[in-house]
Amino acid sequence: MITYSKELGGFPLLFRIQGTAWPNGIIPGLVSATLSLILGFSSWDDIISDRDRFMDHPYPFQLFAFIVGFLIVFRTNFAYSRYWEARSVVAQMGSKWLDGACMAVTFDAPGTVKTPYLEGVVGGWEPGNRAAKPTENGAESHEDFAMGMLHLFSLLHALALQHVRGDSELENLQSFEIHRDTSECAISNPPSAVFRDLPERPRTFVSTTIPPGWTRHKFDKVYRITRLEIIGKLTPQERLALENDQNGRPIPTDARVTMVEGWIMRRLIARQKHEKSDSTITSPPILSRLYQVISDGCIGFGQASKFTDTPFPFPYHNLMQVFLWVYVFSVPFLVNAWVKALEMRCTMSFLAVWCYFSLHQVGNNLEDPFLPYDHNDLALQTIQHSYNAKLLSFAPVPPVAKSVGNTISLARTLEGQDSPLVKPATLGRPEDATPPTSPIPHAPQPPPGPAPGAAYIPGSSGLQVLDEHRETRRKQDSTSSSIPAEAKSVVPTQPVKDQKAESKLQNDPSLQALQLGSHSASALTSVVNDSLLELASAQTRCLQLVGVVEGALKQSQTQGLSSPVAPPLPGATSLN
Repeated sequence: MITYSKELGGFPLLFRIQGTAWPNGIIPGLVSATLSLILGFSSWDDIISDRDRFMDHPYPFQLFAFIVGFLIVFRTNFAYSRYWEARSVVAQMGSKWLDGACMAVTFDAPGTVKTPYLEGVVGGWEPGNRAAKPTENGAESHEDFAMGMLHLFSLLHALALQHVRGDSELENLQSFEIHRDTSECAISNPPSAVFRDLPERPRTFVSTTIPPGWTRHKFDKVYRITRLEIIGKLTPQERLALENDQNGRPIPTDARVTMVEGWIMRRLIARQKHEKSDSTITSPPILSRLYQVISDGCIGFGQASKFTDTPFPFPYHNLMQVFLWVYVFSVPFLVNAWVKALEMRCTMSFLAVWCYFSLHQVGNNLEDPFLPYDHNDLALQTIQHSYNAKLLSFAPVPPVAKSVGNTISLARTLEGQDSPLVKPATLGRPEDATPPTSPIPHAPQPPPGPAPGAAYIPGSSGLQVLDEHRETRRKQDSTSSSIPAEAKSVVPTQPVKDQKAESKLQNDPSLQALQLGSHSASALTSVVNDSLLELASAQTRCLQLVGVVEGALKQSQTQGLSSPVAPPLPGATSLN
C-alpha cells in the first residue's frame, strides 16, 4: 500500500512510477501504433481511406468500444469493492480479538481498594505487587497469564494474515519478547517498559526486484522479506502442533487459526475452573462476553478468507482480455479511415489502446488485496505491527499516587460506609430542615416575639403564621442538644461495632472538620431561612401600607377635599 501527498495540485504524482498502472498499457499501445503505421505503408491504405468502399461512419465501431469501456469500468468498481471490503473485515477481525484480549487480561487482574485500575502487568514488578504472585493454589501469576494471552492473540492474528495472503511458512513469523525491567524508571512509567521492545514500524511497501510472471517461489521470496511479528517466542511445542500432522503433511493455514482459537478458549476455561484466579469473581454474564467477541473475530476471519479462496470470476476476466486484444487490432483500421496524417494515426491508435489497458490494470491491482502483486496490496505487515502495539497497551496501568488510598477511604467515610455521620441540613422551608445534633454556637438566634413592626400594620393574620414558624424554629434551636424522637426517625444513627474504630474516627481531624462544616451548613441554612422570613414580613407590611393609603385617598375624594391627608397609622406618633 502506498501513501502519497496531494500537494501542488498532484503534480509530484506524475513522476512516480512505483505502483502505477499506466506502464502496463504501453506495450499494447505500441502494438496498435505499429499496426497503424504498417497499414499506412501497405496497399490496403487506399481501400481503408476510401469511405465509400470501407467505412462511411464510425458508429458501428463506437458500439463495440462502448461495450468494452463499460465492462472495464464495471470490473474496476467491482475490484475496488473487493479491496475496501477486504480491509474492512480485517479491521473487524482485529478489533474483536483486541476486545477479547482486553477482557482476558482485565478480568484476571487482581486488585484492592488502593488500586483503582487493578494491578498492571508491566511496570508493576515492584515488591508486594499481587500481579507477580502465584494464585492461591500455586498456579501462574496474573503477569505470566496476561503475557501468555497477549502471545496467543498475537499469534492468532498473524496466522490469520498468513492465511489470507497465502503464506504457509512458520519461518515467516518473527518473534520479539518483552523483557522485565525492575528499574525505578520502568515502575514509574510502565508504558515505556512495554513499548521499549516493540520493533520499529515497517514501511508501507517493500521494493522487490521480482520480474513479471509470478510463481509460488517468487511469492515466498516476498513473504520472507515481509515477515509478520508476534509477541513472545514461538515455542517448539507450538511449532510442532502447527507445522505438520503425523503423516508429515502441512496443516492447512486456516486450520492453524482455528487451532490457536481453541488454545485460547481452553486456557481461559482452565484459568477460571482450576487456578482460582480473580476471573472467578467476575459475573458470569459479563465473563461470557469474552468468549462472544472471540467468536465474532473468527466470523471476520471467515469473511476475509473468501477473498483468498474465491478469485475474480474467470469467465468475466477471460472475456475482458479477448475484447481488449480485439480492440488493439481493430482501432488502427478505424483511425486510418478517418485520419490522413501518418503521425496522428499512430498517436491516436496508441492513446486509445493505452487508456483501456491502463484502466484494466487498475482492476488487476485491486481485485486481490492480500496478494503481493505490486505495491498496492494491503500492508499486512503494518497491520500486524499496529495490532501488536494495541495488545501491549493492555498491560500497563498509570502509577497510583500514595494519596489515592486515603482519598478513597475518605470518600467512603463521607458516604457513611465507615462511620455514622450527621446528615446535613436540607435547604428549603424551615419545617423541612433537619435540626442539628449539637448546639451551634455561631448561628444567630432570631429574637423572641412577633416580627418588628407587625403591630403597627392592621390585619396581620398572615404574619401570625410566619411568627409561629419562627417560634417553632427558635424552640428547636434552643433544645438542639438533645435530639427529639421525630428527628431520630429522620436521621438514623448507625451502630458502631468496634469501639476502637469509633474513638479513632472521633479523633480524626478530617472528620472533625467535616462535622464542623456540616454544622456550619446548618447554621447558614438557619440564617437564610430567617432572612427569607424577614423579607416576607416586609413585603406583607408594604402591601398593607399601600392598602391603607389607597383607602385614605378614596375617603378624601368622597368628602371633596382638595388636598387629602392620610389618617395616621395606629400606634404612630406625631412629629410635633
